Amino acid sequence: MTTPLLHTKLMPPRLHATVILRSELLSWLDDGLNKKLTLVSAPTGFGKTTLVRSWLSERNLPAAWFSLDENDNDPVRFWTYLIMALRRLDAGIGKSALASFSSSPQPSFQAALTSLVNDLADLVAPGVLVLEDYHAITAPEIHAMLAFLLQHKPDILHLLILSRREPDLPLGILRARDELAEINASDLRFDQAETEAFLRQTLKGEIPTSAIEKLHQRTEGWAAGLRLATLALQYRDEQAVEQILQSFSGGHHYVADYLIREVFETRPEQVQDFLLRTCFLHRLTGELCDAITGAGDGEFVLEQLERENLFLVQLETRRGRTWYRYHPLFAESIQSLARQRLGAAGVRSVFEKASAWYAEQQLFDDAIETALTAELFPRALQLLETFVEIYSLTETHTLLRWLERIPQALVLRSPEICMVYAQVILFSSDRFAPATAARIEPYLRAAEEIWQAAGDEAGLGTVLALRGMVLLWQGEFQQSLQAVYRALEKLPESEVFWRGVSLLNAAGGELYTGQVLSAQDKLLQARALLGASHNIYGLLAATGLLSEVFYAQGDLELCLQLNQQILAEAVGDESMLDDQGEAHLRLSRLAYEQDDLQDAADHAAQALSLSRQRANELLQ
Repeated sequence: MTTPLLHTKLMPPRLHATVILRSELLSWLDDGLNKKLTLVSAPTGFGKTTLVRSWLSERNLPAAWFSLDENDNDPVRFWTYLIMALRRLDAGIGKSALASFSSSPQPSFQAALTSLVNDLADLVAPGVLVLEDYHAITAPEIHAMLAFLLQHKPDILHLLILSRREPDLPLGILRARDELAEINASDLRFDQAETEAFLRQTLKGEIPTSAIEKLHQRTEGWAAGLRLATLALQYRDEQAVEQILQSFSGGHHYVADYLIREVFETRPEQVQDFLLRTCFLHRLTGELCDAITGAGDGEFVLEQLERENLFLVQLETRRGRTWYRYHPLFAESIQSLARQRLGAAGVRSVFEKASAWYAEQQLFDDAIETALTAELFPRALQLLETFVEIYSLTETHTLLRWLERIPQALVLRSPEICMVYAQVILFSSDRFAPATAARIEPYLRAAEEIWQAAGDEAGLGTVLALRGMVLLWQGEFQQSLQAVYRALEKLPESEVFWRGVSLLNAAGGELYTGQVLSAQDKLLQARALLGASHNIYGLLAATGLLSEVFYAQGDLELCLQLNQQILAEAVGDESMLDDQGEAHLRLSRLAYEQDDLQDAADHAAQALSLSRQRANELLQ
């Protein structure tokens, strides 16, 4: 089960009433449709989103929109949102891919993306996939997977990326092949005619040409600077306008700070207080604002701010709630004021109230993020336990990022969280590396000591089961076998996942000590439990061991079929390369025994190549 989607991330922002039609840039975007990728990159406030949004509206192009943030660095979350965005083009896209994400803590991304590309090939109408704020993505594996999609996607779908910097994608190759269209900050700057058109649309009354020229020079065509200036200049007399223009400096951070203060301080006191208390939120709705401010006018104030074009963008109305977001530059400037005026305790209270509201709405990822931001660590741990109970370990990278922000001393007091932390490390790291085992052991030891003192046999069984798994990947076979036998003694029959894993590991140990029939019995039990817990990795391992059972019994044909099945199904993330390598080793042995030396050599070479790629000494 994956976390519920925040649908506002899949909605393009609504256009402002004052939008300058930039015909030349729209034509550049038109031309980009003939290439694999269009990249619009510039610092904040240069009008990237407004340009693309107006282009989609002017051309009436079907689009899938995905607004990214730092939480989307988890591959499961990233691809779930991206596929759901694509389903706005065609509701049938990505069904198989989405199903694979809930199969285990490490879904088969390669298989999922292959399935997704095949679905995209069936699109009957052209569409555009827009990834807004891609600079928020720092995870190398996401860059690699997006590059795969970019390389293999059909031409009927165009990819358009909005970012504050160049993304870590193969842009050099795309440029060399003329498959990349680019629009940058220098292209996005307003020229003087566009500046004049914008000012005359936005400001009431006559504006001297000299003032327009001066403002254009001062802002250097920076769209956000112009909008900030218009807010500061509204309702001012000629002398005040001249003073503002004279003190305007063109340094964007200084300008933002100065003009936001000008805009902020012209608002009524109750609106100032509202801004101070809500500026830390990525997305806002009336009920959330009410929970923070204690007032009941959140929706009214948001509507008022939007009407005044106060850098507030309406996103979507869903289930009776209208969602908004502040422009990042505006929010950051108000945040600096909020820290001064509310103090640390006041800011902390904002996050605490927001976290409580998110939890009530079952938006647990937002609840955890805000609790961590306010350093409400006990609350964050409680929410983490709830999150894992509901959604399991499908978002290991997100869980790891959250856990790393909590003091270790606090984590070590909770055996449940220690077990989560140990699994997250195992599933997001090189499981064969001694360093991985060393990172895991303190958490296993802490959980073991707490459950030992409490007399919790079932808890101790899970620790032993996980330790047995870790020891197996470290090549400590005898110690692993001892741990899983003890785990099976303590684990209740109702424990599906850990009993399945322990039976699998015990069967492996028995098989290699010649207890073939006992191993076969345990493998059949393990396959049933692993299937019930949707553990594809365990199922692949059990299939490999069953092939060994049939090999030992002389059924070479069934052994061959099972290993070919593994090669067909082990097409997910990199950890599945280990399953492929082991299958190649077994197939090499079968071919050798059947005097097919060339086939044996080919499979052995494949196994050796995979062992080097994965640094897996067990395959060498």
